[in-house]
Amino acid sequence: MKKNILKLITACTVTFSLFSFTVQAQNNERVTLGIDLTDAQEAQMLKEFGVKENEVSVDRITNDDIIKQLGLDPTDQSNYQGGCYSSSYVKLTNSGGIQVTAKNLTEVTPLMLSNALVTSGVTNAEVKASSPFHVTGTSALSGILKGFESAKGEELSLKNKKTAQEEIETTSDLGEEIGYDEAAKVINDVKTKVIKEAPKNSEEISKIVENVTNNYTVEISDEQKEQIKALMVNINDLDIDYDNVKETLKNISNQISEALKNSGKDIQDSGFLQGLFDAIGNFFSQFFDWIKGLGNN
Repeated sequence: MKKNILKLITACTVTFSLFSFTVQAQNNERVTLGIDLTDAQEAQMLKEFGVKENEVSVDRITNDDIIKQLGLDPTDQSNYQGGCYSSSYVKLTNSGGIQVTAKNLTEVTPLMLSNALVTSGVTNAEVKASSPFHVTGTSALSGILKGFESAKGEELSLKNKKTAQEEIETTSDLGEEIGYDEAAKVINDVKTKVIKEAPKNSEEISKIVENVTNNYTVEISDEQKEQIKALMVNINDLDIDYDNVKETLKNISNQISEALKNSGKDIQDSGFLQGLFDAIGNFFSQFFDWIKGLGNN
């Protein structure tokens, strides 16, 4: 009798442990699916994310969700145009920064999403964003944020999320002119400096934008600089703690540099090169002056 009771207790303990593990896994992971996907397309997304619907919590994203997540105007009918197809997988992590992969998003890159997630208030997460066919991806952030909030059990600041969406749009606009990964680098560099230095006014922000954008070989127009400045004013107003995000920002910066290097489109820091050329010039100038001095002696 005692042996049977012991077996029963052991079996219950194992079952409970497995149940606890399953619940924990489900709590750490979320999938969001666009409401307009067909059953076959939903199955395609789940397979791509490497999960089964009965093993992970799934939220279906509607236009109302997008409007709520990004603080859009619910009376603006243009916000209801187009279907909801972008889908995402989000897994909470304790370290490692933000790791994003994306497929079939034509105007939003993984690096742009990583940047925007930092602004939203996310520091560690594994994210997959996709669609069964090509979409712009400009509203993909809303589904990712919905999944993150559901997994974490708390909402992110609406002000942060609205600014993050503005960041996506600003980076996308800039990317159309200079390249999307190049734009992600410029925005990441400017944002890092703004968060670190916490400028006191818009004039100081303008100086940061000028100093950073003038340091690269890509050409950025005055109009684009003004758009970047407007974004940075809003980011500065968020009072993001640099110590909380510096490692994540550095990690994203490294990812961007690696992506640019691999594509052969690395942005050369013209400021660094100019400094190098100046140093070489000064060396030879001093060297020749020294030679002349020997001749005079």
